[in-house]
Amino acid sequence: MSRTFDYIVIGQGIAGTTLSWQLRRRGLRVLVIDREAHDGASQIAAGLITPVTGKRLAKSWRWDELYPAAVAFYRSLEAETGTRFFHERASLRLFADDAERDECHRRAGGIIAGLVRQTPPIPDCFTALLGGFELLSAARLDVPRYLEASREQFREDDSYLTADIDLAKDVELLPAACGIAKLNVQARGLVFCRGFTPGSDPWFGGVRFNAAKGEILTLRIPGLAEERVIHRGIWLAPAGGDLFRCGSTYKWDDLNCVPTAEARAEIEARLRAFLRVPFEVIEHRAAVRPVIDAGYPVFGRHPAHPQLAYFNGLGSKGSLLAPFFAEQLAACLIGEREPEPALDVRRFLAK
Repeated sequence: MSRTFDYIVIGQGIAGTTLSWQLRRRGLRVLVIDREAHDGASQIAAGLITPVTGKRLAKSWRWDELYPAAVAFYRSLEAETGTRFFHERASLRLFADDAERDECHRRAGGIIAGLVRQTPPIPDCFTALLGGFELLSAARLDVPRYLEASREQFREDDSYLTADIDLAKDVELLPAACGIAKLNVQARGLVFCRGFTPGSDPWFGGVRFNAAKGEILTLRIPGLAEERVIHRGIWLAPAGGDLFRCGSTYKWDDLNCVPTAEARAEIEARLRAFLRVPFEVIEHRAAVRPVIDAGYPVFGRHPAHPQLAYFNGLGSKGSLLAPFFAEQLAACLIGEREPEPALDVRRFLAK
């Protein structure tokens, strides 16, 4: 006999993991399936959460509702799993030019008031001739540790399988359910949280991506005692001890997970522009961010097959977006609400 669940979630990146937790919290039995290929965007995500973004220093989209939801969610999961992976700490942004500094001074009393602190202390190991400012209420999710702690809990609950699913061949649609015969499992609903997978989905393949390849470095920087994330064109984030992660590049062609010498040289040059101490590169990785044309997450049920649902497009801000929108999708799946019209996957399939 087949094992039966309420929902099957395919993909254990940030989207799939967070949705699985939100469904479980509603008392639903969830099976998570992941291919464990270690080349997805979540595997190398920096997990940075900042209240102000871009050269124009804009307040992050829907910050006032997204950030409290993220803090509450990750803190509760840390307590449940006994693992620390969410770090709330101000980050430091160094001015790259006069225009950026002037923009900060102009906007600090307006919409970003209370989110930044001007003229913070800057260690001598950084070149900051123009100064900088601190981003308050910033945070960093240790994404690999979050995913690992979640996976261990799912396994312990017999709610996790490692498998590579061919959607066209392996997924069987039933009148009010769906199944995966080769795994001998069924559920009343199946949710695709598979990141950037163009041309491999017979139901949601019409959703158009504007995906971007990103590359990051893992560095050893002996003696650098800095716990804040540093931003200046790129970011430098602590990873424990004398290890740091640094990135990232954005490329919209050659969408693969192969690291390039060009990207490494770009990151190193940008880093040397503000870091005065030597560093050693110990790892170089690449992945493709699942950015959808909307620029925002997209989710909801398939219009013709309501037993199938979709959650994707979190992009580079997935750590901030996932808790809030996973909760919204979970509410949609149990009939408590409809997706926001601008984010409803049916809108993108109709184009």
